[in-house]
Amino acid sequence: MKKNFKIWISSALFVTSLLGCHESFLEEKVFDSLTPINFYKSEADIQAGLTAVYNAMHSGDCWGRQVWLAAEYPGESSWPNSSGEAWRTELDQYTWTPSSTGFKTIWSGLFRMVNRANTVLQYADGITYSSPAKKDQILAETRFLRGLAYLTLVRFFDHVPYVTEQNTNELYPTNEGTDDQVWSLIIDDFKFALSVLPPKNTGANIGRATAGAAQTMLAKAYLTQAGKPWNKTESWALAAEEANKIINNTAYGYGLHASYDNVFTLANEHAQEYVFSLELESGMGLGKDFPTFTGIRSGNQLRLDGWSSLVAEKKFIDSMDPTDQRRSKTFVLTYPDIRGNGTVYTYPQTITLPHFNKLINADDNKATGTGDYATNLPITRYSDVLLMHSEAENEAKGPSAEAVKGINIVRQRAGLALLTPGSMTKATLRDAIIQERSWELCEEGHAFFDLKRQDAITKRITSFPTTAKSYVFPVPQDELDVNPNLKQHPLYR
Repeated sequence: MKKNFKIWISSALFVTSLLGCHESFLEEKVFDSLTPINFYKSEADIQAGLTAVYNAMHSGDCWGRQVWLAAEYPGESSWPNSSGEAWRTELDQYTWTPSSTGFKTIWSGLFRMVNRANTVLQYADGITYSSPAKKDQILAETRFLRGLAYLTLVRFFDHVPYVTEQNTNELYPTNEGTDDQVWSLIIDDFKFALSVLPPKNTGANIGRATAGAAQTMLAKAYLTQAGKPWNKTESWALAAEEANKIINNTAYGYGLHASYDNVFTLANEHAQEYVFSLELESGMGLGKDFPTFTGIRSGNQLRLDGWSSLVAEKKFIDSMDPTDQRRSKTFVLTYPDIRGNGTVYTYPQTITLPHFNKLINADDNKATGTGDYATNLPITRYSDVLLMHSEAENEAKGPSAEAVKGINIVRQRAGLALLTPGSMTKATLRDAIIQERSWELCEEGHAFFDLKRQDAITKRITSFPTTAKSYVFPVPQDELDVNPNLKQHPLYR
């Protein structure tokens, strides 16, 4: 039954094209075709608009590729090998510029998601609903998605335009003096979603945003505010409070699987550990190429072959304890030849380049092409919540039994020794949490944000020169060229 929600996302193509006229700051007027003004007449119409917001997440401009890669390549765990796209190497080596190609796609993709959400919110009050609760649900999911897009924008670019349903038609929005407005929108959107959405979804609604997802992103928003560059230290305690509420809320049903190997299977993509994911399915236009991207090129590993375009750093695989129970699922350590000839490949003997194994599943075998795999991409998991709680508690109050609670739950599953706060300082526990996040959450789109928030890029990235500019992406040059009210980030002027 979970496929029903995915079918709705897949069928959003009509509304996607309809909303195109509201997705640019520079709009062409349309006089004799269907537009949002005359489209939104029923609850089904507004629901279709919400589905189109979910659909925006799937774009290659967003979590379908570029957001994921931009958060991963600058980290310690991965590199692009010889993937053929210059921007990926620029991310990995911290050599990007305002003209680097990926920044434009991420900026436009996330603002497309924001503008679709704003369109739904703009027309929502003119609709007759089957019940007040249905209207609230649609508004809450829409605002959750808008908050997610905006949080991602500020985590990458810092200073971005404030665009809502009230000013969505402004042609040249500025990003100067908008920080407080944007942060208020993010916090308010997640709080509203938390107050309305159910703790978990069932049946056809599985995969939609929940109160647990909203509270998790609220905690992440506070965590982001507390760290670099915002440095609002009072938000550490707020992040710890929200994360602790999630941990103690049994209605959410969150928990860790006994084995890390079971986290990323198709069968468990909506089990107790996933909080919110990019929903994927084969054979209906909702598959992605994550297994292909990370699979071994010409390695007889996957039926449809791999590209070796996001691979593991050798020093990263070496950093993980050989007894760590996450190791065999995180990395490709051994596999049989897909041709069934009895050959078995092993690392480092016949697998000479370290590869990730996390998003590759034997059961994900229905893909009709290299971009049609069904394994969901987790945007946040319960272990992320546990580690956020430890980080926020440590930063707010220093090392304590409460501060190591979350990280020790994660380490216990991995078979690692538990941390004892009495033997740690705030700085050493901070370093341990950063390291644990990289082991637990690598390949899931957290790396750049973690290093940025903790001001750790210049300390932990040692293979390439880094500077103050390494902590933020520039406003894309193409956006500056068409919008006279946009200002480049101060570090790039």
